[in-house]
Amino acid sequence: MRRSLRCVVVSVLWLAWLGLLPGTFVVALVTGQGGWSRFWWMSSAVLVAAAWVHWFWQRRGRLGPACALIACGITLGMLADLYGAFAALRFTEPLTMIVPLFALGHVGYIAGFLMAASRLGLSGRPGWRGTLAGAVALYNLAGLALWVTLVHPSDALPGMHLPTAVYTVFLATAAAVMAALACFDRRFLAVGIGGLLFLLSDGFLAVRLFQDNWRGIGDLCWITYGIGQMLIVYGVIAATWPREGRD
Repeated sequence: MRRSLRCVVVSVLWLAWLGLLPGTFVVALVTGQGGWSRFWWMSSAVLVAAAWVHWFWQRRGRLGPACALIACGITLGMLADLYGAFAALRFTEPLTMIVPLFALGHVGYIAGFLMAASRLGLSGRPGWRGTLAGAVALYNLAGLALWVTLVHPSDALPGMHLPTAVYTVFLATAAAVMAALACFDRRFLAVGIGGLLFLLSDGFLAVRLFQDNWRGIGDLCWITYGIGQMLIVYGVIAATWPREGRD
C-alpha cells in the first residue's frame, strides 16, 4: 500500500512537471508568446516536492542524508528561479543573488552524491578516485572553455564575469561527480545525463546573458536546465527505489 502511494505521488508530480516545463515551452514556441515562461519556475517547485517526498520515505535508510542534501540542492535552485522570475522579490541585481544560490545548490549536489557513492560502496572500488578526478578535470575544462568563449570577451555585466567563473567551477564539479557516479552504477545514468545538461544549459544561459541571445539559442537554457533537473531528481528516485525496505 505504501509503495503504491509512493508510485502515485511521484508519478503525479512528474506529470505536473511535464505540463509545467516541456508542455509550456512547446506552447510558447508554437504561439510565439513569451508569457508562458512565467510558469516555468513552477516546474522547479514540483521537482523540489518530489525530492523531499523521496527523502521522507528514505529518511531512515542509509541513503536518507544523501537524499536530503540532494533535495537541498534542488531547493536552492528553485529559490534562484523564483528570485529571477519575480521582480517584486528582488532587492539587488538578479545575478548577484541567483549565482550564489545556484552555487550553494551545487555544493548540496556534490556532498549528496559523494555521500551516496560512499554509502553504496562505490567510492571504495578500484578506479573510483581516478575516474572522479578525471571527470572533475574534464568537466571543469569544458566549463572554462564555455566561460572563455562566451563570457570573458563580452562587455555585458562586467561585474559578474569573475563570479560566474567561480560558479562554473561549482557547477562543473557537481556534474563531474554525477558522471563518475553514473560510470560506477548504471542506475545513476539519468543523473549523469542530468548533470551534463546542467553544464550545457549554463552555456546557453551565457549566450542569453552575455551574447545578446545570439540567434535566440540562449532560450534553450530553460528546457535543458529543466530536463536536467528532472533527470537528477527522478534519476535518484529510480536508482534508489529498489533499495527501500519492504512495506
